[in-house]
Amino acid sequence: MRIIKKSPKGKSVLFNSKLKLALATLALPFHLWAQSNKISGVVVDDANVPLTGVSIRIKGTDRTLQTDSKGLFQYVAKEGDILQLSCVGYETTTFVVKENVPIRVQLKKSNRDLDEVVVIGYGTARKRDLTGAVGSVKGSEIKDIPVTTAAQALTGKIAGVNIVTQSGAPGSAVNVTVRGGTSFSGSSNPLVIVDGFVMDGGLNSVDASDIESIDVLKDASASAIYGSRGANGVILVTTKSAKSGRTNIDYNTYFSFERLSKKLDLLRVEDYVKYQYEYQTLGGRQQQFANMFGGDPSASDFASNAYPRIQQEYGNRTGIDWQQEVFGGSAILQNHNVNINGGNEKTKLMLSYNNMSQDGILAKSGYNRNSVRAKINHNLFKGVDLDFNTLLQDANTQGGGSLGGMLKMSILQPVTGGVRFTNDQLLNADIAEELQAVDSQYDIYNPIIMNDAITKTKASRLAVANLGLNVKFLNDFTFRTAGSYQWKQTRNDMWDDGRTVNARNNGGPYGSRGNAEGYQWQVTNTLSWMKQFEKHHLNLMMGHEILYSKDQSLGHTYYGFPQSNFGLNDVSLATRIDRADVDEGRYGLVSGFARAIYNYDDRYLLTATLRADGNSKFKEGHQWGYFPSASAAWNIHKEQFMVGQNFFDQLKIRAGYGSTGNDNIGNVTYATLYGSTIAAINNTEVIGLKPSDLLGNPELQWEKTQTSNLALDIAILKNRISLTTDFYSNKSSNLLLKQTIPTSTGYRYQNQNVAALRNRGVEFTLRTLNIKKQNFQWQTNFNITFNRSKTLGLYGSSSENSDFMLNNLSSRIDFITRVGETVGQFYGYKYDGVYTTDDFVQNGDGSYMLKDGVASLKGKNRTSIKPGDVKYLPTAGETDSNGNPVWSTNDRTVIGNPEPKFFGGIGNNFSYKNFDLNMFLNFAYGNKAFNMNTQRFMGPYLPNQNSLANMADRFTLIDPNTGAETKDLNRLAELNPNQHQKEQVWSLNPTNNIAISDALDYYLEDASFLRINNITLGYTMPQELSKHAYLRKMRVFMTLNNIHTFTKFSGYDPEVASTSSILTRGVDNSAYPRTKSFVVGFNLTF
Repeated sequence: MRIIKKSPKGKSVLFNSKLKLALATLALPFHLWAQSNKISGVVVDDANVPLTGVSIRIKGTDRTLQTDSKGLFQYVAKEGDILQLSCVGYETTTFVVKENVPIRVQLKKSNRDLDEVVVIGYGTARKRDLTGAVGSVKGSEIKDIPVTTAAQALTGKIAGVNIVTQSGAPGSAVNVTVRGGTSFSGSSNPLVIVDGFVMDGGLNSVDASDIESIDVLKDASASAIYGSRGANGVILVTTKSAKSGRTNIDYNTYFSFERLSKKLDLLRVEDYVKYQYEYQTLGGRQQQFANMFGGDPSASDFASNAYPRIQQEYGNRTGIDWQQEVFGGSAILQNHNVNINGGNEKTKLMLSYNNMSQDGILAKSGYNRNSVRAKINHNLFKGVDLDFNTLLQDANTQGGGSLGGMLKMSILQPVTGGVRFTNDQLLNADIAEELQAVDSQYDIYNPIIMNDAITKTKASRLAVANLGLNVKFLNDFTFRTAGSYQWKQTRNDMWDDGRTVNARNNGGPYGSRGNAEGYQWQVTNTLSWMKQFEKHHLNLMMGHEILYSKDQSLGHTYYGFPQSNFGLNDVSLATRIDRADVDEGRYGLVSGFARAIYNYDDRYLLTATLRADGNSKFKEGHQWGYFPSASAAWNIHKEQFMVGQNFFDQLKIRAGYGSTGNDNIGNVTYATLYGSTIAAINNTEVIGLKPSDLLGNPELQWEKTQTSNLALDIAILKNRISLTTDFYSNKSSNLLLKQTIPTSTGYRYQNQNVAALRNRGVEFTLRTLNIKKQNFQWQTNFNITFNRSKTLGLYGSSSENSDFMLNNLSSRIDFITRVGETVGQFYGYKYDGVYTTDDFVQNGDGSYMLKDGVASLKGKNRTSIKPGDVKYLPTAGETDSNGNPVWSTNDRTVIGNPEPKFFGGIGNNFSYKNFDLNMFLNFAYGNKAFNMNTQRFMGPYLPNQNSLANMADRFTLIDPNTGAETKDLNRLAELNPNQHQKEQVWSLNPTNNIAISDALDYYLEDASFLRINNITLGYTMPQELSKHAYLRKMRVFMTLNNIHTFTKFSGYDPEVASTSSILTRGVDNSAYPRTKSFVVGFNLTF
């Protein structure tokens, strides 16, 4: 074969066939290159709005890219290649490359809410296929909001889930209650599962940047698969996994500048000095007042000139703002997260590092956490996949979650030293000993020195390793075996360098150290079978699980250090060591479970589960519990009679019933525990055994909760509006209570299954896409929950009144739980204002006398009562021998309810071109809070101590014109024009100190609130700009946290929680104040 071609000079050139073949071979790469074209195009949505961040990949390769801010892309591909386009919230689309022409691809909006996958326990499901009550928060919803933990990410986001942070302290614990709680004896916190394995404290251990999703199983039809641990609900945290494709490096960081969000109103200098004058005068101690604030009691005008002199000398004096001095400074929080992700279709790797460092607004308080998380997914061979993930974490906490005595020392500290001490002396020295020489009960010490003298630290270490193997066989079967090992270690140190009164009483510097260590391993095996028979879809799963944990702790207290230089670093210097506190516990759980899911034509859905748990916490014969559940759903919009309608995108009815258990009790509660003791026998010390005062109960049984759920899911207008409504009823029985038993048994208490509880409520979740334009979008998420608890039974109580029980907190407030009523209501006296001048008769000698028929304290001498004294409302109908009404402890009654009538949250997300704006508010309404701080910080208490500002409006017995107590009822009425108001504060008559110790409804406040939780404004740089910095994406943002709280509550914050028990809710007890903060940060993708 010959080819003749003209040369440039017009000559003929003859090529033989061999030369042709050689040239063709050389030209082949260029020919193939010519077939690979640079494809350009744009990706838009169904409204022709350009889509940013659409992932584009040639199918069968790892080559990926993303569209820019204008939806544009360029790709090198050859004819016949298949481009796969995917974007969150849109259906994945493929496109075959045909020729070198611009491509325009329109992605169809997916039924995002309905198609998204949720974790349901030992598996996943589409949201549209759910039959139980499951709430979800996706990582995409929190990725742009600077929160540090999963608990913060959940707050206010899911209906039925109430989260209250116990204080504003760095690293503070949280109380999580799902649908009201189910247990009296222990915490109502739900079970937390992280990546398929139980993890105590998991909500505070997982960094928000690592979260892929959080799913909450709220009813038994969803949570019964976890059996004995699912009664309080189950929170499933899924962390980000490795993904194939090009290697991505994400760096997310922010800096938060925090300060005290609110101060308590205290007496200013002049009011404080007047308070001290009246208090000391009524107590007959004017000389003590003069020693502190000046003046000569022997002078004739000392009393009559007291108030003018106080105004002149102290009216413009600058006092000390102790709240500002102690915790009024600024603090910095910084968070850094680096995530490396990449791999191929065979092996995928994800590595994440997080550092969170938070300073407290109180000196020597803070929290620091470092964690490393790694995930590897590897396809061993077809149908066999291996996954491994690990977490290593080191956390250190300084200070504590409650200010305790520190707040009291700060609030009651003298605002001025008068003529005796300068402000510098008050700030830099401890004057307590000098004031104790005047009054031995004086108990207020310098909080700055006390805080500097005491060091508290908590060091926590956590290591987690999970390994799993998935085997798919015979097309429809999947076997998974997975194991987890967790190790944790905690050390709590306290050191007092000797400057506090406790140290002086204990012989000098002292400290304590407690070490706790534990491990837990878990093995889970599941076998699943999925099969499609025309319109029938069946999913069967069965499994087996073993969990074992062991914990042990050891603590010592060391006294009498000769000096504080070495602290606890050399405990051999201690001259006395307390007996060690030693504890050890083991826990084992063996389980079998099964689940069946049936779907007919996407119209009728059925789910049934059964779990059997064998638990070591119960005695043989009661160790096994069985927890069934069943639920069903009907997709009405799929029916033939709905064909052709365009209004409903979803119309679904769900119903479920199931049983769960609660094993949140001691490891060997069924047994009587013994400890060592030392006894003298024949003048010789002998070590023996001593039983505890808690008698074991071998008949203890499971706490069980039966739940019913009825729900309606609606989506309309192309899913722009979706509403979920759940009605639920949870009945808990066999609840454990610590019962008092006859002392003739030799014991004082025994745990018994003697109570029942019910929670009923309704939840609403509304999601709307309000506006969707080419450059602007506005979405709203709203949820609200109405829950009512009711005590159904307290049977078996040994008390005469077996229909109620009382629980006390800090000897200041009682809670009553009574059959037929709300759990844990406030119980105390009703404040009836003060005795007014109308309650007395003026005698001829100028004295006064209480009128007949006016109530008084039972047994109190009525002649000692003065106008302005506290008065309680009698409710029991008792009278004294003269027929006058009296009050006593019998007049205590329900004075308030800590349970909100409703709570929830509302979020609005806006986007305009490259800007994004997120606003989130949470709220609660109708609940009361007992302000124990007000109770502690009012008077009369002790001399030279400050008080809350409302004491300035007290009933006064001192006539400012004379500086002496007046008994003229008309003059007292002139001095106290507000005496008839219910909120009138009592006088400084020393007998009124009962008012600051009794449980009065005066201290109950409306704790309803609406909090502007956070506002975040972000801007994503155009891709054409960020790529010059070798970045695929760059976003900068700023956030305002805890901006303002609309509330009538006078304390630092209306969200209060002193304990985790549902029996003692709603108390503000010296909690570490919350902060407000300004945050700046950025998100980078390399």
